[in-house]
Amino acid sequence: MQKVDGVQQVRVSLKEGLTVIDLKRDNRVTLAKLREVIKNNGFVSRDAIILASGAEVPGAKPPTFEVAGTGERLQLAGPVTKDQQGSWRFTSPAK
Repeated sequence: MQKVDGVQQVRVSLKEGLTVIDLKRDNRVTLAKLREVIKNNGFVSRDAIILASGAEVPGAKPPTFEVAGTGERLQLAGPVTKDQQGSWRFTSPAK
């Protein structure tokens, strides 16, 4: 995972079944690419909790978030919140 352009740090807990991926600022990596790498390494990708810049897509069904910089559109599961630095936090369901 660390070889993916834009990835800064990866922390894995096999016990918890959790991977935390920190990306470099202004990266261009997509969640789809990260899910592909996870699958190719023999693991199952689950719901992703994301902290990103961008905006909800008005009127999208199902509710969707467009990530700034990549234009990737991610389905939303649950609420979207904005932090004091202007980043959005949301969950995107596993596919």
